[in-house]
Amino acid sequence: MRKHILLIISILSLTFGIKAQNAETLFKNTVDKLKSYNNIEITFDYNMINLEAGIFETMEGSGVLQGEAYKLHILGQDIICNGATIWTYNADAEEVMISDVDNSDGGGSPLSVINSYYDNISAKIIEEAGTTKKIEVKPLISDENIDKLIVTINTNNLEIKDLHVFDKNKNEFVYVINKFVTNQKLPADFFTFKESDYPDAEIIDMR
Repeated sequence: MRKHILLIISILSLTFGIKAQNAETLFKNTVDKLKSYNNIEITFDYNMINLEAGIFETMEGSGVLQGEAYKLHILGQDIICNGATIWTYNADAEEVMISDVDNSDGGGSPLSVINSYYDNISAKIIEEAGTTKKIEVKPLISDENIDKLIVTINTNNLEIKDLHVFDKNKNEFVYVINKFVTNQKLPADFFTFKESDYPDAEIIDMR
């Protein structure tokens, strides 16, 4: 869930310059629209694929994102972050791990994966169908974790339909967005962990 990107601007090739600029502009406009919302609620299908290892895992997930705060449910875990502290509840182990956010180790909001791919990228359209365009986005300085993103965008409303994250270990992480709701009224303590919601869990403070 916690991914990190290091990026820098470069010159696009002359041959594909116009198309790449169109792809980059579309991607940036989509990111700008995401950032304009007060908050976002999504439900999604999640797949983890490694063809060489014969791995194909699939599951459902959901989350609410607001700035650097988020609340996610995936992989049998509830992950709550208020921007400074992360609480991770593991249902199988009946325990809650508490840690500080460490932006140098993937602790930022899930939106940071997309948000960080903004100024310092190369982008090209690799597929078009009706009102959707599939864009390949790469960092211009080698990143130790992420190789590239492939994102499918609805050009009518600038919403992301799916996101593929490819890492350096030849893993592909696929997020297919099923529900997308914005600008809801949330309680002030929505992104705060409440021990009363997990009465049987062991609390392990790693701070």
